[in-house]
Amino acid sequence: MTDATKKSERIAGIEDYTRLLERWVRGAKSYLFACPDRPELACYGTGENGWGVQTNQKAFAAFAVLAEAPQFDERRAGISRLEVRETALSLLRYSLHTHVAGTYTCTDGTAWGNTWISVLGMERMMHGVEAVEGDMTDEERLLLRRVMLSECDWLLDHYEIVAGLTAKEGRNKPESNLWNGAFLHRTAIRYPDAPRAGEYREKGTDFLINSVSVPADESSEEIVDGRKVSERYVGANFFPSMALNHHGYLNVGYMVICLSNMAMLHFDCLRKGIRAPESLYRHARELWDAVKTCTFPDGRLLRIGGDTRIRYTYCQDYVIPVWHMIADLFGDAECAKFEDGWLRQIVKEMDASGDGTFLSFRCGALLRESPLYFTRLESDRAAALSMGLAWRELAYRSSSQGASAAEAVPAVQPMQPMQPMQPMQPMQPMQPMQPMPADVNKPLREPEEVPGTAGSARPDSWHDAYHGAYLQRGKQRIASWVWESAEKPQGLIVPAGSSDMAEWRENLSGQLQGYGLFTEQKLDGHTGHLFPGGFVTSGSTILFTRGLLAEGQQDQELARSRLVCAALPDDTHMLVLQYAAASGQRTMLRSVKGLNLLIPNDLFNGGRRDYYHEHGGRSVTGLVNGEEIVSTGSRWLNVDDKLGVVAAYGTDGISIHSPGRRNVGLKTNLRTVGLEKTLYADTVCGPCRTEAISVPAGEPLLDTGYLLQAGLPRQKTAAYAGDDRLLSVIRHEAGVIRAVSVRGADGHQYVLAANFGTEDGKLPIPLPGAAADLVTGEELSADLDGTLVVELAGGTARLLRMF
Repeated sequence: MTDATKKSERIAGIEDYTRLLERWVRGAKSYLFACPDRPELACYGTGENGWGVQTNQKAFAAFAVLAEAPQFDERRAGISRLEVRETALSLLRYSLHTHVAGTYTCTDGTAWGNTWISVLGMERMMHGVEAVEGDMTDEERLLLRRVMLSECDWLLDHYEIVAGLTAKEGRNKPESNLWNGAFLHRTAIRYPDAPRAGEYREKGTDFLINSVSVPADESSEEIVDGRKVSERYVGANFFPSMALNHHGYLNVGYMVICLSNMAMLHFDCLRKGIRAPESLYRHARELWDAVKTCTFPDGRLLRIGGDTRIRYTYCQDYVIPVWHMIADLFGDAECAKFEDGWLRQIVKEMDASGDGTFLSFRCGALLRESPLYFTRLESDRAAALSMGLAWRELAYRSSSQGASAAEAVPAVQPMQPMQPMQPMQPMQPMQPMQPMPADVNKPLREPEEVPGTAGSARPDSWHDAYHGAYLQRGKQRIASWVWESAEKPQGLIVPAGSSDMAEWRENLSGQLQGYGLFTEQKLDGHTGHLFPGGFVTSGSTILFTRGLLAEGQQDQELARSRLVCAALPDDTHMLVLQYAAASGQRTMLRSVKGLNLLIPNDLFNGGRRDYYHEHGGRSVTGLVNGEEIVSTGSRWLNVDDKLGVVAAYGTDGISIHSPGRRNVGLKTNLRTVGLEKTLYADTVCGPCRTEAISVPAGEPLLDTGYLLQAGLPRQKTAAYAGDDRLLSVIRHEAGVIRAVSVRGADGHQYVLAANFGTEDGKLPIPLPGAAADLVTGEELSADLDGTLVVELAGGTARLLRMF
């Protein structure tokens, strides 16, 4: 690529950010509030303490950066540059004066600040301060200094640094440690004459070392920012695989948030021409490798652990500054492609809204229920886009010239009182590197083996043992399963380029609904293995229904569910076996749905899905029709000629459930139940029982086996449903052993066998020849009668390849 081409791409990218923000500031005027008694102050959103303050700070950054953008067009925006700048300054004044160090209060009568999270909004707005600093008065600059020093002093005197691997410990603090550490360094850089600037740097580094921290850091002898890592180590927030258990599940989104807060200080230092602290980039490359593995080609996050919040908003938006930082640090060519793909999706969503907001089309129900939550999400996107506008050209220019903040001129730092600062060592992870390969499916690096750990990160696969997380990526298929997930458990199979087909809410785990307000699953145990090209995992959950209506009724246990999922090493197929039995003396249910494959059908895919089956086809338009269940009477179904479903056993026909309203979004609990969600999804299921169900203890509620295909047209799916040589059930009369044989796209015959009981058993397979266990490598041979006998311990599964 020529320099001229690179320059053209940079300018085009800046133009995209400018135009999106031009549209947004006009729509944002409806959400501005001028303080009647202080007309020089205004806020965006509700203006209350907490998220209201941060919402205002992020909106300020968007207005401020746009006000100084050379490409800003007043006629196109329908608002003058002067009005945008004055709005930005009034939003900044509100933020500063409502702080505990200020002269005013928030709209709820309180003052904000001096908490573990209060500097997050500051970090996300500081690039806006840089944009309009020349227009600030001396009084405003002095108040900004007072606010920043107040926050830093509070962090020094009142905040203990903690870290922990799991959320249940209450010590998993990767992102807050990072933004607090970055803010302390930012303040010391901005005000080197501050009386405690040296202390800010020292504790800031302690925060950073304990942000993206892993267990091996406890014994690390590496010198970072003048001291051994082990001397600063408090605890690990990340597993060795770089998995993050934030908010109690495998949280890919907060892996991104950590990187985004790195980016904010990275670009602050880069703009000033000084070297960022080495500790800022601790494990940045390993974390990016994991995040990149969990990213679709179009930039949408592949959130294999799901999300308890609104899909494709907050964490998705803050990946924009991450791409810019990674392009600068590592020269990763994929970042520009991710960026371009995601910006196109933002445009599509903004076009659908049509009122200058980013999200009103998809999140209208949220706006009606919580203006605070809605404007918070709007300002996140606006702030992230303003970071793109402020930093994109800098990132790509510096990467092409080799001038990243990791290698810039060091900041002048005085001696620490207790220990002289050693000369800064070259940062090991940030040595100049070759650009990453363009093909996301080829290995970028071999995973580092850490003794005593069970995790790996490669661009074609990823695994974390604690979360029971398995991911395989190929040219045709993306397949995953995660037990410790947001709405557990959940699997995924989609064609590799079809991010709009991805949804995780108990996906592929079946659905049983009790008579409470909602039903959820609790993990009982799981195991599994990742192998080249595929994985197999099995486990069990206990289902509870919560929020029963009758007075005095308690939450009820409904059933024990046992699940097996196997991604075949053929880059095409996945097998899912489901078995659930009633728990109580009498179990009563509203509905039972086998499979439970969720197919998003909203604006990202144009709001239409074409479903093909044995008796023809049907187009379903999301949000147009009311709730409907269509029984196809077919054992097979194909979605959009690229995602196939075949029932191996357990149902006579597949159904399509259209919910009639958006049904995917905030995780359902007693606070959110009944709230319309923010993404529409059809459900492919079978059996689909919606009548009242009452069964005794131990009675099977669900006993199904499914084959799923990624990237194959309807003709291929139909062939598998009609040919036993391609797909067949291996019958077993005793116990609850289930087995399915399937011909893979690679020509091999595979057998997935599961023992859903507690007693050990044996499965005779009438197939002459031999087989290999894909997990253990054990070879099995048929006996003289031509029968292959497979031993299955209770509660286990095996995947065999025949030969």
